[in-house]
Amino acid sequence: MKKRVFSLLAVLVLVALMVPAFASAKEVMLYSSMKDSQLSALKDAFIAKYPDIRMDYYTAGTGSVMTKLATEQQAGGIRADVIWVGDPTNYISFKEQGLLYAYESPEAATMPANFKDPDNCYVAGRVIMLGFVYNTSALSANDVPKTWKELAEFKGYTAMTDPTFSGTTLYTVAGLVQHPDFGWDFLQKLKNKGMLLERGSSAVVTKVGSGEYDVSVGVDYIARTMIAQGSPIAFAYPQDGIPIILSPIAIVKNTANIEEAKLLFDFILSLEGQGILMKEYSAPVRPELSLEGALSVEEAAKKILPVDDNRLVAEKDELLKKFDSIFK
Repeated sequence: MKKRVFSLLAVLVLVALMVPAFASAKEVMLYSSMKDSQLSALKDAFIAKYPDIRMDYYTAGTGSVMTKLATEQQAGGIRADVIWVGDPTNYISFKEQGLLYAYESPEAATMPANFKDPDNCYVAGRVIMLGFVYNTSALSANDVPKTWKELAEFKGYTAMTDPTFSGTTLYTVAGLVQHPDFGWDFLQKLKNKGMLLERGSSAVVTKVGSGEYDVSVGVDYIARTMIAQGSPIAFAYPQDGIPIILSPIAIVKNTANIEEAKLLFDFILSLEGQGILMKEYSAPVRPELSLEGALSVEEAAKKILPVDDNRLVAEKDELLKKFDSIFK
């Protein structure tokens, strides 16, 4: 009997000692539209540096991430501590709603001013550029469209990602619609030439490699990744306007894991974090680093397809409706 009582007391003591450990467990959750391989690489390195913090992430297209955030907000609270999606205009809306925590990361000190929100509510975590992905088995470099206008005259099979699901494509479509040389008539020309839609940014590039499409409007780092994996594709920047997206990261206001969120935020912007992204073929936001074979932001800025972010915020719903009326 005494042995049983002693054993029970030992168990109770052990449980009592463990409860505070579980109660004080540190964790951080990231919601992102980035590729799983990129997030997985960042997670492994972050956990190695901070083994006492449990990091997790949710990844999907920008549209799906936004839907998840809206659903959680209506249900009483956003589970994410850090948000990282491809459409910069979402952060304007987040900021207006008071959802973001202002944080001046020391890792952002050397970054260009236009990469950072003036109130430190968000900062670019990666640079994305879009261009033309083409099948090298079907086309020579001379046959590939050099400009958007040539793409609208191209006679082969073409595709782009549906902007409803892709923030980077939404930004690209907005740039084309807002530009006086293109506009909605240009989008109608693309549709008339048979351009199709895909739901995923990876899928639209993958199907160029498989030969389903000759050319697609695609993301640079996705194309580089698939080229490295042996896919018969190549990537070309359009000469009459390069879509450049400064994909921001932000900390959710009132998160219970604010210190852990700051550590993840800093890690992503650090030379180590950006170096990991470069291994995944993403262009860095730190001027101290450069990705071999990628166009620098300074070079691309000379041929940028500009977007008025505030105008896009105001017109986003109408833009998507009009795009759907043409393509669907």
